[in-house]
Formats: sequence, structure tokens, C-alpha cells
Amino acid sequence: MEPSAILSLPFTDFERDTGPLLDAQIRWVSEYRGMDLFQEFPVAVMAFNRHRQIVFYNEKAKSFLPDASMNPYGLRPGEAFACIHARETEGGCGTAAFCRYCGAARSIASALSGALNLQECKIDRTVSDRYSQLDLLVWTKPFHTHDQVFILAALVDVSAEQRRDTFERIFLHDILNTATSIHSILYLIDDTENSVRQYLDLAKRAVDQLTEEIETHRSIWDAEQGSLRVNASVVDVSDLLQHVSSLYSRMAEERGILVETHVCGSKKIISDVVLLKRVLSNLVKNAIEACHPGDTVILVCRDLGESIEIEVKNPAVISEEVQSNLFKRAYSTKARGRGWGTYAARLFIEEYLGGRIGFTSSAESGTSFTISLPDDPIFPPGKNS
Repeated sequence: MEPSAILSLPFTDFERDTGPLLDAQIRWVSEYRGMDLFQEFPVAVMAFNRHRQIVFYNEKAKSFLPDASMNPYGLRPGEAFACIHARETEGGCGTAAFCRYCGAARSIASALSGALNLQECKIDRTVSDRYSQLDLLVWTKPFHTHDQVFILAALVDVSAEQRRDTFERIFLHDILNTATSIHSILYLIDDTENSVRQYLDLAKRAVDQLTEEIETHRSIWDAEQGSLRVNASVVDVSDLLQHVSSLYSRMAEERGILVETHVCGSKKIISDVVLLKRVLSNLVKNAIEACHPGDTVILVCRDLGESIEIEVKNPAVISEEVQSNLFKRAYSTKARGRGWGTYAARLFIEEYLGGRIGFTSSAESGTSFTISLPDDPIFPPGKNS
């Protein structure tokens, strides 16, 4: 049974237990039979009260906190884990629009309704002013003591497994697709024909694409490990936009889609042209794939004085659920294991190039991804060349 059918999300209660009552709940749960066994348990274990506030946590659970010395009692899980959505509403964790899609919220909602539940949860969070993602399996079960209901939760960090699984699946998918294209093109070549040059040009472009895909995956891997180096140089933004537009002009034409590019004169910035090109290429490709024949993708840059703004716009609309998960690692509407694009875009732009990336999507204006970059950024410590 879907948790949403049991208890509506997001939660609408803003009430919290405080003072002596909260202290009593912490004591009751800690004294509950068998809870002492969880203290040295190799899996993170927490307990929540009816208002989803933390009343118990073991040593392993401290590893999920942004600061292991903090006291999370009375906080809700998203607040304790520094989820970016936990402060969006006055009610805190569980009450934002995104929370209806949160695996932890769904699991807790199910437990509050009396059911045992297991959910996958992806938490976008900010730790030490840096974005990170926590991938968890959340198992919940209700229990009663002192005439009150509490929720026991076991949380397993599967971030490393998901990162590896996703990387392998996407890498193999992309490389195999391109290798198959090269194989097909080479078999079309007939030395007796005058079209050998045409097929060789196609094969060369496919090999270039294969090389670019390998390099992109290596960059993502290095960025995930914190070892990616930024090769800063002077970047002519207009030239870059026109180059990216030309890369996907054939793809757009085959789908009956127009790509419009609006440049910003001779504007130049300091950045890593390879990383920036990879981000823009992915956004343009995604925009084309989201369009229908006759639609137009607009690629535009704006000179804002000491910074630059680049926008990739298309008329398609992104659903609310996809919007809520858009920048998460491994989330995709295409297939399981697809989903590096927007995640990698934010990783490169915000963690390595000193900029910001965001988006808007509505039926009235379509979907726009906007990248803001300073002319002369201060690259993150240890990441600049």
C-alpha cells in the first residue's frame, strides 16, 4: 500500500513537543526494552515521536549529522541532516512541497499509520556551505510505550553503492551506444563507392563523441572524489555558445526543432572551458530531447557587468515530482541508472567553477536553466590549477 494512501503528504502539523515532555520521551525511549543494544549497532538507528522529532539516536547515526558533536534531540530528520528543504516552510522538515516525494517522509507516514515500511531516500543537503547528497534506505516500524506512539528507524547509507552502480550503468550505456554507431558506420563503407569520405567523417565524429563521453565520465568520477582539477583559461562566451549550438544542430534538425543562439558580444570570463562546455552541451541536448517537432530551443547569454548569465530555454514543462528531484544523483525519467546530467551540471558549476545553477518550469513560460558565473571567480580551495 502506498504511504500517500495511508497518510497525506506533505505533513500539515507544525506542532512540536518541547521541555519536560520531550525530555520524558527521550528517557522513555532510551529505557524501552532492547534499545540499549542499538547503541553500538553497525547500522544507524533513530527513533521519532508522533511529531517526527528525534528522541533517540545511536553512535552510527552521528555519521549522518553535519557536525557529530551536535545535539539533534527535538529536531526532525531533515533538519538534523541539513536537508535543503527543511527550512523552506515554517513547519520545517516534512512540510515542504518536495516532502511528498521524500522517501523518509513516506516511510515515517506509513509508520505513523501503523505499518512497517522500507523506502529509498535521497537527501540534498548543505554541509559547510557545500552541496552533498545522502542516499539512504530507511526502514521504519511503529512501537508504543507510555501510551504514546514512537517510530523506530534504521538508516543504511547506500551512497557509495548507488554512485558506483549508476556510474557503471551510464558509462556502459553511453559507450556501448557510441561504439555501436561506429561499428555500423564502418560496415557501411564500400571502397568502390565515392561516399567513403562521408562515412569516414561520420565515423570520426562518432569517435570524437566516444572520447568526449569517456572524458566526461572521468571528470564526474574525479569530481565525486574531490580530485578534479580546474584548468582555468580565458573563455569567449559567445564563441562557446555558438560551438555548443553547432554540435547539436544536426540532432535538432532531425527532430524538426530549431535552436536559436543569442550571443553577448565579445564577453570573456575566466573558467574551465571543457567543464563549461560539458554542462552546456548536456543542457542543450536535454532541451532538444524534451521538445516536439516545431519547438524552439533558445540558448542565450547576458553580460551582467562583473558576471555572466547563460540561459537554456525550451517550451516543455517539467512535472512537480521531477522538479523536486532534478539535481539528485541517479534520478532520471529516462531509465534506471540514467541521471548524471543535471546532477553533474550542479557539481561542476557550483563546486568547481564558482557559479550557481537553477531552473524554472511552468506551463506559461516553459523550462529555463540558468547558469550564473563571475567574470573572475575564486575557485574552491584545492581545485584550481
